[in-house]
Amino acid sequence: MRRPFTLYKENTKSGTFWYARFWDEEAQKYKHSRSTGILVEGKKERRYEAEEAARKLIPEVDAAKEAKAAKATLGTTAPQIKTKTVADTPLVEYLESFWMPDSQYANYKRNVEKEALSLDYIKNSHEDIRRHVSPYPNFIGVTVGTLTKPMLREWLIWLASRKAQYRKHDGTLIERENTISSRRANTVLQAVRVAIRWAYDNEKIPTDPFHKLGEIKDAPKEKGVLTLAERQKLNELDVTDNRRRLVMYLGSYCGFRRGEMRGLKWGDIENGIIDIKHNYLDSEGDKDPKWQSFRKVPITPALETLLNAVYEQAKNKAQDDYVFESPKRPGLPLSNNFFRDTLKIELSALGINEEQQKDKFLTCHSLRHTFVTLSQISGLSDAEVMALAGQKRESTLRRYSHVPQVLDYNEARKKILAGEENIKKVSNQ
Repeated sequence: MRRPFTLYKENTKSGTFWYARFWDEEAQKYKHSRSTGILVEGKKERRYEAEEAARKLIPEVDAAKEAKAAKATLGTTAPQIKTKTVADTPLVEYLESFWMPDSQYANYKRNVEKEALSLDYIKNSHEDIRRHVSPYPNFIGVTVGTLTKPMLREWLIWLASRKAQYRKHDGTLIERENTISSRRANTVLQAVRVAIRWAYDNEKIPTDPFHKLGEIKDAPKEKGVLTLAERQKLNELDVTDNRRRLVMYLGSYCGFRRGEMRGLKWGDIENGIIDIKHNYLDSEGDKDPKWQSFRKVPITPALETLLNAVYEQAKNKAQDDYVFESPKRPGLPLSNNFFRDTLKIELSALGINEEQQKDKFLTCHSLRHTFVTLSQISGLSDAEVMALAGQKRESTLRRYSHVPQVLDYNEARKKILAGEENIKKVSNQ
């Protein structure tokens, strides 16, 4: 039996995607191409997901063929077939098409607001719709225009009880024992909210069903940070791997994000300053830093020693070569796993075992939180910390500050007592 479609890869400005070409019985050949929205990546290239996406496109392709045939039969003088509006579009179909690299929303963010959405963000939002919206039985038959707040509340109840999932390399979805976290559920909710609000703001639907609709209550776990003593201990530990120690320094002393470390090039380092202007993502390569947070950070003597050691060991040292170049993939930076493993190894050397790392919620991004927190402790002004970390809002600074975690309360008590003594002396004069 002939397959209803074939898959092929198409290179676009946003990356390489799987496309499907559907069989046309009348023409006796495959035609009617459609994008599946699935990026070609990983060992299995996500082909399984692309096939699932293509199967869901079959009704759309069939409907388009029928509409074209009907139009040809009626002739040019016959009434035109009514174009389906956004309000009449099935909800899931609209949401899946909304989270595509070439959607109207993605193009608007990229070309008008000049704040392009990352491919990972689009891909993850698309995947959230497939995992946690499409399977909801009560959305069958619901269009964008008929979606109501009570429907969304019922869906949230269903979503909050869903099992957490993860996808294997071959595309298979595996359910975990625990239910989806509140934070995860709210991320899915946001993917739906943004799409529906876009329709409402563009006057495609008359009312906003998300108006005054809250989120699932969440008590996020506070990110852990290193104490001043733990960070200082890095200077005393034997260096077993210069690049791993460099990760710890760039994160905790300079506020680097992981993507900024991966995108760091030798040409970005000059005259005692690191110019942070790259952010490397696997799906997109070199990009601007997140939120356009271009900035310069000073190099300390200890950091300079590490950079020189890594430079001496580097195979490729041109201006455009990566500081963290992968030995297995010349011309590309080390994988994210290198940085995750580095944290485990270096923190263990500091005396923080893996169980303690989990309890304290220490991740690669904790190094950036450490930089912000300890910079405040050291006496830098909020304006200076924000400039060095590339933060544009004070609310972000507050979220990254964890002073109570690292405050030495004995020292604070001594300062308070000393202050009281000074007050007494002044009063007695």
